[in-house]
Amino acid sequence: MQKQPLVTSFVVQFALLLVVAGWASPVVADERPPLILDADTANEIDDMYAIARMLNQDKFEVVALTSAQWIHYLAEDNSVGASQQINEDLVKLLGATLPTPIGSVEPMGKPWGGFEPKDSPAARAIIAAADKASIAQKLTVVCLGASTNLASAIALKPDIAPNIDAYLLGFRYDLEKNIWNKSSFNVRRDLNAADYLLNCSELQLSIMPANVARALTFKREDTFARHKRMGELGKYLTDKWNARFAEFDTWVMWDLALVQAIIDPKLAKRRVVATPPENESRKVTLYESIDAPSMRSNYWKIIQARYAN
Repeated sequence: MQKQPLVTSFVVQFALLLVVAGWASPVVADERPPLILDADTANEIDDMYAIARMLNQDKFEVVALTSAQWIHYLAEDNSVGASQQINEDLVKLLGATLPTPIGSVEPMGKPWGGFEPKDSPAARAIIAAADKASIAQKLTVVCLGASTNLASAIALKPDIAPNIDAYLLGFRYDLEKNIWNKSSFNVRRDLNAADYLLNCSELQLSIMPANVARALTFKREDTFARHKRMGELGKYLTDKWNARFAEFDTWVMWDLALVQAIIDPKLAKRRVVATPPENESRKVTLYESIDAPSMRSNYWKIIQARYAN
């Protein structure tokens, strides 16, 4: 039997000693900021494109994809269950491996107001991830629909608020007059949750208004042509568009606009503004414009490179 060289043997033994002692590790930890994406995916079709983009980037470690309700105080319709199913489908089609905790069936509080939290696996996932985060390395939570799960998580455990960097899609904002308008779909699905987050002074909060996000659109003909080269994922996305909005030649990619702005801040402009007068007086960050053509081309560059046949 051939003897192992003394120097080689020493190097191997020393490396093993470092691993056992905790001074070195055969596995490199993911040092990217953690992120949870919360989506009312069954409501419209743009959530699916936003999810596809967020699960194909290197800036954040996506630790969960959670589902959000989108029916206003009609729990029996179980909109969150429909969103949950699409979330699970997409994770498989995108070749990802991550948890998909289901969110609350109902909005926060009561129809007439209140901030009573709605407990759910999604809210608990946010709490668990925020507990591991810190003020220096925050957990990013992106709400593409009603912010029920995030607001409930903070209401259930208020001390996690400083550890979260929150992004909401919703509201409308008059950039010339500096006037808020809460009459937008996502906010109306849970006005209590939206107000709770606006009032949460320890929460770092950024908002993309609907009137800013609407600049990003996809044309059906071009989108379907690209889908044809994307296998099962492309077929799934085409089928969902046809099933829900076959009559639309163009669709506003509201949710994708926010996701693209988070991934690449150069694609959007932001300003610091005061919260609405009826809310806690503090400052939040507001997106005032987006580079829609660059967002569109970047999306297709990334997604087609990954999934086109």
